[in-house]
Amino acid sequence: MRLAILGATGSVGTTAINAIRSGLIDCNVAALVSCTSPLDGLSSEFSSPALVAAGKSDEEIRSFIASSSPDIILNAVSGTAGLKYTLMAIEEGIDIALANKESLVMGGRLVMREAREKGVRLIPVDSEHSAIYSLMKGRSPRNLIITASGGPFLEREDLSRVTVEEALAHPVWKMGKKITIDSATGANKGQEVIEAAMLFGFPPERIRVVVHRQSIVHSMIEMDDGAVYALLSRPDMTLPVVSALTGIDSGMDAVPPLSFESLDLSFRAWDDERFPMLSLAYEALRREGSYTIAYAAADETLVDRFLNHAISFCDIPRIARDVLDMDWSEEPLSFDMITATAERARRAAEALC
Repeated sequence: MRLAILGATGSVGTTAINAIRSGLIDCNVAALVSCTSPLDGLSSEFSSPALVAAGKSDEEIRSFIASSSPDIILNAVSGTAGLKYTLMAIEEGIDIALANKESLVMGGRLVMREAREKGVRLIPVDSEHSAIYSLMKGRSPRNLIITASGGPFLEREDLSRVTVEEALAHPVWKMGKKITIDSATGANKGQEVIEAAMLFGFPPERIRVVVHRQSIVHSMIEMDDGAVYALLSRPDMTLPVVSALTGIDSGMDAVPPLSFESLDLSFRAWDDERFPMLSLAYEALRREGSYTIAYAAADETLVDRFLNHAISFCDIPRIARDVLDMDWSEEPLSFDMITATAERARRAAEALC
């Protein structure tokens, strides 16, 4: 297998690199791409061509990826740049292990349509979607059940005085700042619902979210006969990365096995009143058009403002609600339309701040 890694120095890219080093992933590293970080060390280690994308044109990036002739691309680039790379890979007919949320949250219908036409496989890398993808092999579930850790404020009633430092202290996962704040507000789970709807073709009413504090059950599927299948493992991104690139069983332990003698699992309902960003995602999904784009772009701006102490934690869902009350009914038909809509939503959120 020839693997190109986009976002090679980020969290998911580094997880993949470490899995290759340990023998969990048997591949030739066909190409390495980062947005801004130097890649000299990795390029030398794997004898692979490397590209720092900053300052390069889209055509230069596309040509570099295509010339490396990968069998599969791990797209671990965040933001709208990651969406652009997904569309590039689809145009080249290359399968994608997808760790970029924007590809499905902002470009879902366009991406899925283009992938079907080109015969390109989209294999999810997010732990929740990786679990569902594995569980659905040979099965046709009635409902999808996505688990949520609940973030750092599950037991906190008053959220009006939440600080940036408190919101960044996730109790289970170690992630970047943006996704950690999204986990605290519920926006991350909202985006995962949108991703699941796009990737698996499920309507929002057949996708449920439950809070599972231990993050051991990564997601579940419910069958017509009432049976529920779940994927359990320790909360470590190595397993979904390895599963996406090698199949569900690599023949080696990607994570240490669970000890069921001391395992304590609990579940509870999501609290929409305190964490309304999830219900806003469901609303954006039901309204189709460009509402999911507006949801994601507004959240991006609002999280940035919160991190810079310009708005409060509770302002994030309040202003996101105001943005979604605007008209986003136009269906995006191209990457340029998606980015233009996202920019309009960012400006709207900024003005409302």
